[in-house]
Amino acid sequence: MEQRRQAGRSRSSGPQQKQSRRPEQNRQAQKRAPQRRRKKKYTLHYLLLFLFCVGLGLMLCFTVLFKVNTIKVKNNTFYSAEELISRSGIQKGDSLFAFSAGDTEKMLVDRFPYLQDVKIQRRLPTTIIINVTEERPVGAAYTEDGYAVLSYSGKVLKTGVSAPPGDIPVLLGLEDETFTVGGYLYQLSEGQDGKKTRVLSEKVQELQNFLDTAEELGLDSLTYIDITDNGEIRVLYDGRILIDFGGEIDLDKKITFVLKVLEDGIANEHPLSGYTNENFEGTIDITNRKQLRTRAIAINTIRDERAFTVFEENDAFFADDTKQESLPEGLEGGENPDEDQPETAPEGSGSEGPEKAE
Repeated sequence: MEQRRQAGRSRSSGPQQKQSRRPEQNRQAQKRAPQRRRKKKYTLHYLLLFLFCVGLGLMLCFTVLFKVNTIKVKNNTFYSAEELISRSGIQKGDSLFAFSAGDTEKMLVDRFPYLQDVKIQRRLPTTIIINVTEERPVGAAYTEDGYAVLSYSGKVLKTGVSAPPGDIPVLLGLEDETFTVGGYLYQLSEGQDGKKTRVLSEKVQELQNFLDTAEELGLDSLTYIDITDNGEIRVLYDGRILIDFGGEIDLDKKITFVLKVLEDGIANEHPLSGYTNENFEGTIDITNRKQLRTRAIAINTIRDERAFTVFEENDAFFADDTKQESLPEGLEGGENPDEDQPETAPEGSGSEGPEKAE
């Protein structure tokens, strides 16, 4: 009974206690409201102060602090550091952050064909480093207007070269391509979805495959590489041995075999030719994978003269006919009958030696 009375009292006193708590809660809520408003106001003030400090710091960085004092160029060989720095537009005394690194990198790559990639680094407090990656010239393609220097990636680095360079092989068979400095030798390829995309031309891909294999196996000293016929590769080795590899099938085995023959000495197989292993001239035919044929013959009778053509420099004094009207008295314009034509290397004579099959 006593427990029931106590439970009844507790139930009857519950609502009264709740009613008594509500005014107290209201008073506490009224006290906390101004505190919340003051806290929000202080938070806004702190935020504005932070933004002001950030803006002030940025302004100091762009105007007073971190000014460029040192500009370095790394990994450049084709262009001078002064040339690259001048073209970049970055000057000493400028703010370290006053230019867009991405825009400057793209501009340098577009402006200088021999550059493959450029990365600009900011080194606090005062240094700019321009890291360049250069294209790798692999050959000079013969064209009717001179030689065009190509990189491994198929990029045209230079056009109108009058004489074949001596440090890279001449490339024959690319005369139908369009050569624009800074451009690539592309062709359109249609995908499975019917969309056409640009890919490197088939002959450039063939050239890349050959160069990769030749470099891996150590075949160098190439005077020219002839890819005139699709799928057929001929090279002139050391200016004196014409090697016909035929197709790309088993190219690595063919190159390995040829290198072994060159090492052993071809002249030993042609004792009546009069050649030594050091000055042997002739041909190596490995188009038939089962049989290697060598032949002693004066190479200047069979070499491709496109790779030895010397073009005349374009040194015409007058750019057009209108300027000829203002010639000084006593001088006349017009064609020069004595003007030299493009020269080619003279063809020599030689006698064929015996043919050897191995």
